[in-house]
Amino acid sequence: MVAILQATIDTLQGQLSVKDKQIEELNARLAEVTSALVVAQQTAQAAQALHAGTIRQQLTDGEDDPNQQGQTVEQKKSWFSKVFGGR
Repeated sequence: MVAILQATIDTLQGQLSVKDKQIEELNARLAEVTSALVVAQQTAQAAQALHAGTIRQQLTDGEDDPNQQGQTVEQKKSWFSKVFGGR
């Protein structure tokens, strides 16, 4: 009976050792992924800042977005002209 229990303990300790090694490997991977995520977040923040700076520069230079050039005339029409179709 004691031999069976000792064999079971040895088996369980072996399995526990394997699980400990798996946990160590997963922790190492988690640290790598976390580090990569931090770098990606910093890159995204830098890209957003660059984009915001570009937009700010365009606004201060007076450059219009080519997609909105037709809208400036529409915005200057009075509400009366819009409703009754006056040109």
